Amino acid sequence: MISILVMLNDYFHDFATAVVIVLSYTMMLLVRYVQKDIQKDSIAFLFAIYPKAVHISGGLVILLLMAGIVRAFTYSQYEWNQMVGNDQVWLIIVKHIVMFSVFGYGLYLWVKMHKVLKLMKER
Repeated sequence: MISILVMLNDYFHDFATAVVIVLSYTMMLLVRYVQKDIQKDSIAFLFAIYPKAVHISGGLVILLLMAGIVRAFTYSQYEWNQMVGNDQVWLIIVKHIVMFSVFGYGLYLWVKMHKVLKLMKER
């Protein structure tokens, strides 16, 4: 039973990563669209969906951290590939450097979107 839970944890970790990336990109596209074509309906939609998107992505980031901790402690037992050996450690390091870079850029985009929405609200 523990093996199944660990496997599900790994899947949810990967799925949450994908959802956060897609949600961030989608919100960025929506904000850009509303900036180009300012109409009351599109602004109202953006202001209605933005808080929900922030809560969903924030919750998923917390899930990512918790699932990542579990994954780190169970990796050697459930995911270690003997054929690759110690080379997979470098691959995991590179993967996490890339993912933390993507996360940092996504965080930058969320802060930028927040500033744009704040300016729109003031108008």
